[in-house]
Amino acid sequence: MLVNTLCAFSSDSRELYKADIYRVLALPTDHIVHFRYKKKYVDDNILSNVNSIKKQKVAIFFTHGNEIGNSENEYTHFSVRWATVSHFEISKETDVFHLYMRLGDFCNITLDSGNSIEKQVPSKFFSRLSCTEVSSENNWQSRINVLKGYFPDITFFHLKEIRNSWRKKSIHYKNDKKFSYYNLNHGDRYTLKMAVANPKNSDTKIEIMDSSEEITINCINPLETSIQFDDYDIPISVKTLQVLKQASLLQFKPKKVAEGSDEYLGEYATNIELNLRLSLTRPLIFGMFSTIAFWALLLAKPLSKTAEWPSTTLLFVSTLMFFVSSSSLFFWFNKK
Repeated sequence: MLVNTLCAFSSDSRELYKADIYRVLALPTDHIVHFRYKKKYVDDNILSNVNSIKKQKVAIFFTHGNEIGNSENEYTHFSVRWATVSHFEISKETDVFHLYMRLGDFCNITLDSGNSIEKQVPSKFFSRLSCTEVSSENNWQSRINVLKGYFPDITFFHLKEIRNSWRKKSIHYKNDKKFSYYNLNHGDRYTLKMAVANPKNSDTKIEIMDSSEEITINCINPLETSIQFDDYDIPISVKTLQVLKQASLLQFKPKKVAEGSDEYLGEYATNIELNLRLSLTRPLIFGMFSTIAFWALLLAKPLSKTAEWPSTTLLFVSTLMFFVSSSSLFFWFNKK
C-alpha cells in the first residue's frame, strides 16, 4: 500500500542514535520517545508549516551506513515502528528541533525510489516521503530479525504492558505530552508482560531495577535467556509508602559479560517513569472499619436510665465526621 508520510530517521553514526532505536523497540505502545535534530536536518517544508505535523503519523526508520566523514556512504533504511507526533519545539538557545512521538504498531515500510535525494539521509533526517507499506513481517520479532546484525551483542526486550489483577494499566502524559508515566498504587501487585530476544545467543542480560527501592521485582535478576525469542510475565509489588505519592523510574539495563564480570551497556538503558501513589480505596475502607469500631464502642458504653440518645441528625453528622477524619488521616498522613 502506497503512503505519503512523515519519516524520522536515526542512524548508526553514533552509539547513542542506535540506542534510540533500541528504546523504540523496547517501550510499550503509547509511550513517548524523544528524538533531537539540528534544524538543518529537518525538511524545510516542515519548518515552514511546523504546526501542521501535530498528531500526524510518523514512520521511524533505522539507517545503516551513515559513517561520519565518509562521502561514499551507502545507506540502507529499515522501518521500525509507527508513531504519532505528540509535541515538538525548536530551542532558541541551541537551534535543536525536539520531536516527541507516541509509539504505535511495528511496521514494515520501504522508501520509494522516486523520493528526492535532497529530502533523504544524509541531507534530511525528518521529512515527508513516499513509501510502500507491507502487511507481512510487521511485528516485533520481524523487526529484531532485520536489525539484529547492526547492533552489538545485546538482549532485546519489549514491554508489552503493565497489568494489575484485572486490566491493563493506562499510560498518562504530562508537560504537553512530552513525557509519559504509569500510576501504580502502594501495596498492590502488578505484572510486567514482556517479550525478550537473544537472537545471537550472546552472553548478555537485562537487569531490572527501581530507582526508589519501593518496588519488589519477583524474578531472577538480571534476566537472561538463551532462547532467540520468548515471553515473560514478571510479578512486581509496590511497597507500602510513608508518603502520599512518590516518583520512581523502572530501569532496564542491558549487560554483557566482559572479562569475567558484568559490564553495563549504558547508552542502551531504558527508563519508564512511575508515579507511586496511595490508593483512595484503602483509606475509604480504613475509614469504614474505624467508624464501625467507633459505633461498637458507643453501643457498648452503659447508659443511665435518664440519659437520652442524641438526635438522629447529630448522630449522622458525628458519624460522617469520624469517617472523613479517619480516612483523611490515612490518605494524607498515613496515620492508622
